[in-house]
Amino acid sequence: MARDEFTEVTAAPAWSRKQQRLLGLARTVTPALLRGLGASWRWDLPDGIPPGAFGQPPATAIYVFWHRCLLPIAWIARDRGFGVLVSQHFDGEMISQTAERLGYRLFRGSSTRGGGEALEAMTAALRSGQPLALTVDGPRGPRFRAKRGAIELARATGAPIYALHASPRRSWTVRSWDGFQVPKPFTVIRGGWAGPMHVAGSLAPDAMETHRAEMERMLNRLRRRWEPDTEEEILA
Repeated sequence: MARDEFTEVTAAPAWSRKQQRLLGLARTVTPALLRGLGASWRWDLPDGIPPGAFGQPPATAIYVFWHRCLLPIAWIARDRGFGVLVSQHFDGEMISQTAERLGYRLFRGSSTRGGGEALEAMTAALRSGQPLALTVDGPRGPRFRAKRGAIELARATGAPIYALHASPRRSWTVRSWDGFQVPKPFTVIRGGWAGPMHVAGSLAPDAMETHRAEMERMLNRLRRRWEPDTEEEILA
């Protein structure tokens, strides 16, 4: 990952009044709605979960998944202290307001702004035992195309990478770049995992692409396995 893929927020953006109202809802209403909705979901995970992922604390690793799966994975992994990368765009700020209240540790970064502070902070956090959960096609795509940030972090720290996927039987699907899914109440959510992938600290920079492509293939194999039964209602 280039060092400009992450950056640290140093000043609060000047959000509009409408944006400020939406952020207030994300801070107060959305966590309560998600807790109510998530409590109704039923889980069918035939392959279980990665070893140690739900320990107290979770095992130190980098857990990667597609942005489309964010909501169900954020629910099942809540209140466990996972670190997450959130963009500096307004949609990232919306996510951060909810994520903090679901027990996540935030690292702020962007793929379009300068600075390497968040990358350095995440590397230090992993070395101290902090598990990370990353949407590797975020924050704005392209969909199902993995960026190499997780590979860079694994190379720097020796932390293993696990690929995750969660697919609801019935969902509302947003007409957005990621096809974001909102599982409907009482639906069954199925999914699985793959890994671990290990990245040697001695890996040459020009070999990073091989590992990035393999991580992408792992995620897409999981997606093709678990998504065919999804009944989607497309939202405008």
